[in-house]
Amino acid sequence: MKKIVLMVALAAFLMVSAVAFANPKAPTGELKVSEMMKSNKKPPVMFSHAKHAAGVPDCKTCHHTWDGKAAPEKCSKCHTGRKSGKKDNMKNTMHKKCKGCHKAFKKAKKPAGPTSCKDCHKK
Repeated sequence: MKKIVLMVALAAFLMVSAVAFANPKAPTGELKVSEMMKSNKKPPVMFSHAKHAAGVPDCKTCHHTWDGKAAPEKCSKCHTGRKSGKKDNMKNTMHKKCKGCHKAFKKAKKPAGPTSCKDCHKK
């Protein structure tokens, strides 16, 4: 009986470990969002993936087309520098998605990111 319990526990551990190691690693440190943009008119926006991953309920909130298996595509793959079909360009996408989420968090009296131009685009 002890062998069966031990084997089931070992199998469960191995399955959980395989799933954990199969998922892509999230970026650490600060990301420069403006590198995805086609224009450098404003200073770059620095973005902490770790802070967002801790505060956003689900990865699909931002990575809306992600299948959860391979590494998510960069936003700029679909949201190009110009309007492409039904998809907004990067600037509009970032302003709607990021700024909109920050405003919603502020309204709900939760810790939130900046919503003004100068607070995101720091010199």
